[in-house]
Amino acid sequence: MKSLTDLDQTINQALQDWHIPGAAVAVVKGDETLHMKGHGFRDVEQGLPITEHTRFPIASMTKPFTAMGAAILVEEGLLNWDQPIRDVLPDFRLYDDYATSHATLRDLLSHRTGLPRHDATWHGTGKSRQALFDGLRHLKPNADFRNRWQYNNLMYEVVGLLCAKVSGADSWESFIQARVIDPLGLSATTANAEPEGSTRFTDIALPYRLKNSDSEPSRIPVYKNPLGPAGSIHSTLTDLVTWIKVHTHGGMSNGLQLVSPENLAVMHTPHMIIPATAQQKNLMNHGLFAYGLGWFIEPYQGVTLYHHGGNIGGFSLMAAFVPQEAIGVVVLTNCKGKAMAKALMYHALDVALGIDPAHTKNWSAEFLNAAQQTEQEANNALAQSAADQVKNASASHALEDYAGTYTAPGYADILVKCEDKTLSALYAGEWYAVHHYHYDVFELDREETYGDRVKFSFALDNSGSIGALNYPIEPEIGTTCFTRLHKAAKEPQA
Repeated sequence: MKSLTDLDQTINQALQDWHIPGAAVAVVKGDETLHMKGHGFRDVEQGLPITEHTRFPIASMTKPFTAMGAAILVEEGLLNWDQPIRDVLPDFRLYDDYATSHATLRDLLSHRTGLPRHDATWHGTGKSRQALFDGLRHLKPNADFRNRWQYNNLMYEVVGLLCAKVSGADSWESFIQARVIDPLGLSATTANAEPEGSTRFTDIALPYRLKNSDSEPSRIPVYKNPLGPAGSIHSTLTDLVTWIKVHTHGGMSNGLQLVSPENLAVMHTPHMIIPATAQQKNLMNHGLFAYGLGWFIEPYQGVTLYHHGGNIGGFSLMAAFVPQEAIGVVVLTNCKGKAMAKALMYHALDVALGIDPAHTKNWSAEFLNAAQQTEQEANNALAQSAADQVKNASASHALEDYAGTYTAPGYADILVKCEDKTLSALYAGEWYAVHHYHYDVFELDREETYGDRVKFSFALDNSGSIGALNYPIEPEIGTTCFTRLHKAAKEPQA
């Protein structure tokens, strides 16, 4: 059986193997704490260690909090799982009329509205929650309503607006703080980041990035997360253990019945099947994955596992629980986009369940190998793109002719500028180099940040001038046409 000593060694070895600065890991069973400890560093440069009290942004691990807030309002009769959203928010409007009329709280929380992610609507755009809500009507679906599970942050934004309205709170932030965070006594947890310059919390994890070829993580700027109900909560290992115990103790915490077992069961009930990827099937030896209301659900070692991760600039995180065994696991790491947190989650579960090593896997090694395969596939795609390029196929215009502001309903403008005979574009809040590929096809160079180059094309109007830009801003629906507004790129006003 894997032991607690083995868990400690595995975490430290994983940090070395993945080249990740640090992790905070907790494992509980019933009311017993099996492991609660920080490993590595929250600040590499200063040599400051991670502890069980280190604050992390938990990103999409916020979603179960939002679902819980909604469940509390259902209990109070202010919301109904199956009431159309438009009954409460009359201005709610999706691209599809049927989905607009029939979408319910249950649909939004289980990611089944027919909309793909459309993350470019919010990432780096500076749009308010209300502006995102108003722009939903322009976002095309790629599946029929209730036909396919597709992760979507924007629907949780809507749930946040819904909760604030029916509760009388001035915002989702104040609602979730007053109705979920504070009643549970989560004293180091807040609905969003502390204001810049605040000294309320000092034990704070700093964000790092590890590019594919690097063996040393590099500091990156703190990302100001605009997601609110979909991803803005900040918390600690100790507070998150208290939160997870609500789900393993029938909605109860320290004598407080936060939510009834009946509504907790609604959140824990599978609502949509998630199509398994080839990599998932290979890793887990099965293809049975589902989503409840704010939780991923899957079988694991003869029990039902619930979990939700979070990934945001400089952080990868995971929280999980097994109600049958009252087991909870939390893993928080300060490195961007790495699956080590999920690997350690499975290893910790093996420890808590008493699984014989012969009947499980070396999860850190398995996930690291899968990550390396993904990186190699990305490199192969870049090499294939270079091979597919039509040589000496020049652009139809001089580079300066492509500069301008391009707009499409529902999205932030894309700005293209030409300086020193070189193009660059402002996309999702960041400037990227733009390289000519062939003809009027160009590439947005995101290798430094995302390891890829995204192809897009310019289109001519009837006069032969550059009239539009076609960009796959939501890949699941193909390219979106951005119409040219200005000949010179105009940066958004602060």
